[in-house]
Amino acid sequence: MNGVSDETVQIFELKDARSVPDPVHPYDASYRGLPLIIDNGSHHCRVGWATDDEPRILFRNCYAKHRKDRGKKIAAETEILVANDIGNIEAVRFQLKSPHDENVVTHFEAQETMFDYTFSHLGINTPQVDHPIILTEAFCNPNYSRQLMSELLFECYGVPSVSYCVDGLLSYHRNNPKKHDGLLVNIGNCTTHVIPILDGYADAASSRRIRMGGLHLTKFLWRWLQLRFPLHLNAITISRAEEILHNHMYIAEDYMSAISKWSDVSYYEKYVRRIQLPFVAAPVSTVSVEQQRERRKEAARRLVELNAKKREEKLIEDEAELTRLIELVEAMEEFTPDEPEYQHALEEAEVTSPDDLTKKITLLHQKIEKTRQKMLQATSAATEEEEPKPKRVCEDISPKKKADLEQWVEEVKQQWRDIQARRAARRHKRQEMAKRRTAASQERMRIISQLARREKKDDNFGMRDEDWDVYKAINKEGGGSDSEEENEKLQELESALRQHSPEFLGDTTASKPTSLAENYQIQLSTEQARIGELLFQPYMYGLEQGGITSTIQYVLGLFDSDIQNRLVSNVFLTGGPSSLPGLKPRIERELLAMRPFQSHFSVSLAGNPILDAWYGARDSVKELVAVGITRADYLEHGGDRSRYHKDGNMFWAPLTPVAPESAPGSTVPSKETTPAPEAKPMPEDIFSVSTVEPTGDSSSS
Repeated sequence: MNGVSDETVQIFELKDARSVPDPVHPYDASYRGLPLIIDNGSHHCRVGWATDDEPRILFRNCYAKHRKDRGKKIAAETEILVANDIGNIEAVRFQLKSPHDENVVTHFEAQETMFDYTFSHLGINTPQVDHPIILTEAFCNPNYSRQLMSELLFECYGVPSVSYCVDGLLSYHRNNPKKHDGLLVNIGNCTTHVIPILDGYADAASSRRIRMGGLHLTKFLWRWLQLRFPLHLNAITISRAEEILHNHMYIAEDYMSAISKWSDVSYYEKYVRRIQLPFVAAPVSTVSVEQQRERRKEAARRLVELNAKKREEKLIEDEAELTRLIELVEAMEEFTPDEPEYQHALEEAEVTSPDDLTKKITLLHQKIEKTRQKMLQATSAATEEEEPKPKRVCEDISPKKKADLEQWVEEVKQQWRDIQARRAARRHKRQEMAKRRTAASQERMRIISQLARREKKDDNFGMRDEDWDVYKAINKEGGGSDSEEENEKLQELESALRQHSPEFLGDTTASKPTSLAENYQIQLSTEQARIGELLFQPYMYGLEQGGITSTIQYVLGLFDSDIQNRLVSNVFLTGGPSSLPGLKPRIERELLAMRPFQSHFSVSLAGNPILDAWYGARDSVKELVAVGITRADYLEHGGDRSRYHKDGNMFWAPLTPVAPESAPGSTVPSKETTPAPEAKPMPEDIFSVSTVEPTGDSSSS
């Protein structure tokens, strides 16, 4: 069991590692003509020279087209971000493009972009790439895919030769140099292959493929966690699901037994893994209660000053208006009502008659006098009244006023318990209100329905004080919230208890609300074993295919008992997902169940499941370059041909279609009149050509 065995639960942090742009390596003259090894995987691409100890460049095999100034009307400039140039892959997750369709290269425009990125970062700036290329491809790669790949390398980049290899076979022969028979289980990013190897060569006709790999495990875990923790839907991304898969998942030796253990509470508390999601904590206030009161007083004082300033400005405006109206009245006395100047003065005063003007002046006098009285009252109140004493929330919070210290401490504890009980009751009521069939929610609906039945003419809800109680009863917040006064009182009580009874707060921490960080945690329980089980039970993902165990059993059933013993004597596991803990013991347990009693078998795991394919090509670089396809071979035989070797695919020549016999009156020639031309055989010492179609069911590679 790969779990946490400590008594205290460990909280795991997510790294959220960002990709670092690859540097442009200098190109030395000594590299000229040196073979270049490219492990072209569907998830990651690993590139390096044949003399390197490690791959020089390792990047995710994808790119994204990012448009700048998308919202503007002008034509947006397109920027291509390739591989490790993508700093945050989640920002362009739905714009990613890959050369692969599952594990087969089908998008050669994308493949050309990836080759440009590879050669440029290796420092190759010549029009042609004068280096032999050792390139990995899918097992039983279609001829059309290989043809387009050869055309791209020879016509676009002018490489001298190309050697095609299979990553799983390279890893097998590197880890088993002296074992010529074995059963290869290659678990890739999109597919899993079970390949029997006899006399050092893979038997493609008896091999089988499962459409299940590391990508499916990641997507299943991603959707599973999103459905289980819907509050953290946006925080659970595919990249984080991939990180959780690599660091916290394992394959159970006995799946049903491992799942049943999680029903035990003690087992759950011991082995559950808590993952801390990132969050932004609210700023912690270090202001004391006295400082908060002073700030409130300062705010109130500023508000009073602001109101006084507004009154002064308004008083000045009113006095100026009054002066203007009085001057108009004095000017109107010099004219008769029939003269135009008299009517012009009324229009300037915005009235229609002298009586309205007199009334307006009287109201303005009263307004000015009222404003002056308010200003006088405010000034006298500020100078004469004493500053009100701050309201003390918790009185007698000092043991000096108590004869018995223990009795005083118990009283403070009881006050603290009462406040916590009221808070808990409010939280419980809010939870009950949120549920549908609880008594609290049903009572709330009953009161609402009674209010709704009232006639509109009698709708005077809110006019009486008793209506406030009804509102609190139907409020979803449970009738109230934690008031500021209550919080201040609780702070003073806890301050006194920390000084005189600190063990009390230590014993009651469970009753306190959880921290903010705990609200952003996800718990991994059965998922730790459930995700890896998809490799053995693909129907859990929705695939109607057999898992690794049933596929191994089917492949072994294609051979007689002697060959079966040769195969199971060396069962080899490789591929990125094979690094999940528990895979080897699970395969051994399944083989023990399916093999005859007291029969022998051996299961081994690749030393480095991720890089062993590249290491294997580096160790066998001379042999691989010797069996490569040169440009002359490409021009003579076409791009789909390949030389057959122990680390590569066998070439399956397409069958020549046979024309149907011509019916009476038909213009189609028959086989007898127009025989099909003979296919020109290839030299056996150069190419291995097979016109036999592979047999097997629909899941065959």
